[in-house]
Amino acid sequence: MKTNKFLLILVSIMFALSACSDDSVSIIDPDPDPDPDPTEELDPALVGTWVLDPTAGSLAVGPTATDLSWWSISSGDVENRACLYEDQYVFGDDGSFQNVLGEETWLEEWQGVDAEGCGAPVAPHDGSTVGDWSTLNNSVTIEGEGVFLGLPKVHNGGEDGNPANNRITYTYELSDNDETLEIRIDGWNPDVDEATWYFRFIKQ
Repeated sequence: MKTNKFLLILVSIMFALSACSDDSVSIIDPDPDPDPDPTEELDPALVGTWVLDPTAGSLAVGPTATDLSWWSISSGDVENRACLYEDQYVFGDDGSFQNVLGEETWLEEWQGVDAEGCGAPVAPHDGSTVGDWSTLNNSVTIEGEGVFLGLPKVHNGGEDGNPANNRITYTYELSDNDETLEIRIDGWNPDVDEATWYFRFIKQ
């Protein structure tokens, strides 16, 4: 019996040594990632021409995305800024994006004018650039010198109209059978991280 036990132990040891000497070792990833990185695409619901909704509250800003209490445009201001509400924001089905501003748009002092008011568009925010757009989940990104949604000054790093790499990312939400587009953007206020600008558009 002792001899049989010895032989059994010896065979087991030899089998283990043989397995360890095999050069082909398989390593199994204990935490595989079944989902590849998401890719940007074009949301067909955005394709077309949009303008700011000419009603009170279509422009607003506040400390958070749900608290827009710092300022909200009144119906009187909508009338005063009629040139802004005529501007068009065009999402092409080929991924192109362009601001169509006409002869006048709303200008502010940071653009080099003496006082805010309607006037001839100021480069680079003059509609001369045909940029690009794409969507990812609930965000839309536009790229190109001087292209923007809502107000040209607001981007993800400030309010000077000069975004990094000429690229701005907004969050968006569609409603009313995709006829109303609500845009929000944060990151522009260094003192209040969640401070948010809000723009509401309607489809043409």
